[in-house]
Amino acid sequence: MKVLKGSQRKSRMSFLPVKALLDSTYILPSFGIEVEGLSVEHTVRLREAGVKGKVKFHCLSVVWVEVIGKICREKERLREDIDNIIDISVKSLLESGFYKWLTPTLDAVKLAFKLRMLGHRDNVDNLLYATSVEKEMLLLTMDENFKKFLLQNNFKVDNLVSHENLLKRLGEMG
Repeated sequence: MKVLKGSQRKSRMSFLPVKALLDSTYILPSFGIEVEGLSVEHTVRLREAGVKGKVKFHCLSVVWVEVIGKICREKERLREDIDNIIDISVKSLLESGFYKWLTPTLDAVKLAFKLRMLGHRDNVDNLLYATSVEKEMLLLTMDENFKKFLLQNNFKVDNLVSHENLLKRLGEMG
């Protein structure tokens, strides 16, 4: 077994992609829905970072609960051919290989229960946070209220990151 020197180890480790779990907010642009605070430029830069291998995007299967509700509420704003948009977008999200889809584990569900019992009513956010903690990945979110809740209840929040902060970390945004 070859032992790497410190600088060699750091160099190799810098090529590992960042693992980021996506809040449902970041899935909505795939359906043509604009999200306040998330520009087209941000979306393009996130995609480029993924294509370059700087970040690997993960999605939790339960986000469909939120995504379906949000798409249905926005259907009037979408083009008339909503069935075609849904068909193409869902197929791309599930089958492109660009996103790795995850299912919550036992430990993540237990932590999500704990967050709910402490008063946070958004079960999808609870499961996203718990999964990001358990899988040691970033949670890409813009939800400042959730972050405040976690801080008030003494949970770590260094894994919560906005798209702008992620792009800065990856060197994709000045």
